[in-house]
Amino acid sequence: MDYRDIVIEAFEAEVTRTPDKRRAGHFKVRVLHSPAGEMLPEQAVAVTYDEKQLQATLGQLERRELQRANLIALGRTLAMLLLPPKKTGDSTGVRELLATSLAQIDPDTGLRVRLCLPPTLAVLPWEYMYVDRAGGGEGMDGFLVLDPRVALVRHETLPSPAPLPTITGDIKVIVALASAMGLPELDLEKERTDLALVFKEQAGIQSVYLDDATLDEVQAAIPGAGIFHFAGHGVFTRQMGDLPGTYTGTGALALDDGHVNAEQLGINLQGNGVRLAVLGGCKTGRRDSISVWSGIAPALVKADIPAVVANQYTILDKCAIAFSRQFYRALVGGLSIERAVTAGRIAAYNIDPDGRDWGVPVLYLRAEHGRLFAGATDETVRQQAREVAEVDVNVRVREVAAGGKVLGVEVRDMLAGKLAIAIEVADTVYGEVVGASFDHLGGGETHVRTDVDTVGKNGSVTGVKLDQLG
Repeated sequence: MDYRDIVIEAFEAEVTRTPDKRRAGHFKVRVLHSPAGEMLPEQAVAVTYDEKQLQATLGQLERRELQRANLIALGRTLAMLLLPPKKTGDSTGVRELLATSLAQIDPDTGLRVRLCLPPTLAVLPWEYMYVDRAGGGEGMDGFLVLDPRVALVRHETLPSPAPLPTITGDIKVIVALASAMGLPELDLEKERTDLALVFKEQAGIQSVYLDDATLDEVQAAIPGAGIFHFAGHGVFTRQMGDLPGTYTGTGALALDDGHVNAEQLGINLQGNGVRLAVLGGCKTGRRDSISVWSGIAPALVKADIPAVVANQYTILDKCAIAFSRQFYRALVGGLSIERAVTAGRIAAYNIDPDGRDWGVPVLYLRAEHGRLFAGATDETVRQQAREVAEVDVNVRVREVAAGGKVLGVEVRDMLAGKLAIAIEVADTVYGEVVGASFDHLGGGETHVRTDVDTVGKNGSVTGVKLDQLG
């Protein structure tokens, strides 16, 4: 899938005190570029929000205290801030240009939403933005980052990097594992086992493990690697900032021989052929709202690493494994980094549909496009990985009337690969709902989830219909 850019810029951000002592956030937002056009500076939409209330809700998000309805409510709030509809009298707005861009591009083309944000706003988890679908309802497909046609990337304002050749052949991954002194104990043996399982299942990956990794070991191993993957603690030292509700801080990776701050890590990775840094440590995507480069991920982008994936909150092991499995499989298949992240998010969602960990990964991308790897050397391996990573089916309807039928996917002959099918019906089923129908199922892996509010008279819900097994 190729992607076209829509660039959204926020500016003039500040936090002030209202007469009744509340903290009010203010900024302006506009579309700099999109397939459907752009907005003039005078068309920028002024946005105001209750900063204290938003921070309180984000604290609940971080502590895993938001149920689905509350998570959707937060998503709508974030989308109203960064994707507001047009102002009265204007011909268009951010929300309208996003919708029109999606409608104008080809079905097989994606939309890359590049966010150009000031530090005060870059700290917010925009990966949870929620835009209601035309049919209404409360389905999870309103979350933009769970849509394979939408890729959300953080874009730092830097000189455009020189084009880099795509890495061809099997991908070398350096895995650095570390549990530093003075921090909570990590089960790195399990982490290593989980990653080894991910890589063992997927041909086309050459993995090198650095147990109890030190900076010297990373520096010696990294030349020639396409990916640097860190498993361990991300550390963010936080202090209150000068403005109300803001803070400053420094991000670092906790290696076995000490903390390596963002600048130092970037110096050690740059110039060694690394196309992608995957920072599996918790909070490696966290940054302050004053200094652009205090977080590890944006600092690596500044050091000319084309793409960085990091975590803005803690993530459950099962979700991290599911994300990594589909993410790396997509890269082996030659898919873009944008599509790989989406495949990983959907996998994390499928393993924990009531959780919030699918929104934890953050993608920073400075490259013009995300095709960083051509895929495995073996064409069969590459094609199989691509097919597995690309098959995600999501269907959402309000009601299934009598005589009506909803079918997630119909497969004549499945011998290998993986299907993930999710069907949601907001109201009542009076007709028939079938997750997947197979003429012949001889292999592969299928996960079907149906979420139905009510099954009415003569209605039926079936996960899988199968004519022949084996």
